Amino acid sequence: MSRYADDLGCACRFCSEADWLYQARPQRRGTCTGEVALEQTRRLHCSRVHPGRTRRVTCVGFACFWTEDRQGVPRVKRRTARKTWQRACTRSKAWMQAKRHVPGRAFFNGLKARLRGHYRYYGVHGNSPALHRFCAWAMTCACKWRNRRGGKRRRFSGTRVTRRLDAVPRARPRITEPSRRSVSA
Repeated sequence: MSRYADDLGCACRFCSEADWLYQARPQRRGTCTGEVALEQTRRLHCSRVHPGRTRRVTCVGFACFWTEDRQGVPRVKRRTARKTWQRACTRSKAWMQAKRHVPGRAFFNGLKARLRGHYRYYGVHGNSPALHRFCAWAMTCACKWRNRRGGKRRRFSGTRVTRRLDAVPRARPRITEPSRRSVSA
C-alpha cells in the first residue's frame, strides 16, 4: 500500500521475506532522493490465522486488519484509523468555526474542497462506511457553525445545508481507488 511518494506499507507472507525487505530497504531507497526516517520505520506482526478487527496495524492513516470477505477468503481490509479520523474532524471543525461568517457560496465551496480531499485520500475499497460517516459529521457540524453566526438570521437545518451543497456540485462520498481488476501488472 503506497500513499504518495514518501509513505509505504508492505505486507510479506513470511518473516524471512520481511527480514530481507527490512535489510534491503536502505540500499534500494538510496537511488531516490530523500532520507529514510529510521524512527518511523518498523516491522509489525499481523497474522491471518486469527482474523478480526482487534488485531489491527495502523499504517499511513489506515487501520489494516485481516478479515474474511464476502466469499469467505481472508483479506487485509483498510479503514480510516481512529486518530486520523479524529484529527480530520478537529481540523474541519476549526476551519468551519473560523469561516462561519464567510458568505454562503464561498463557505460551501471551501467545505466541498475539504470533503473532496478527504474522499480522494481515504477512498479505498472497504472504507465506504467511514467516508459516509465523515460526510454526515461534516453536515451536522456545518449546520451547527452556520447557526452560530449571531444576529437574526435564518436558521440552517440539515435539508437547507444539503440544498446549498447541491447548488455547489457536492463531492459525494465515493471510492477513488482504482479497481483491482483494472490495475495492470
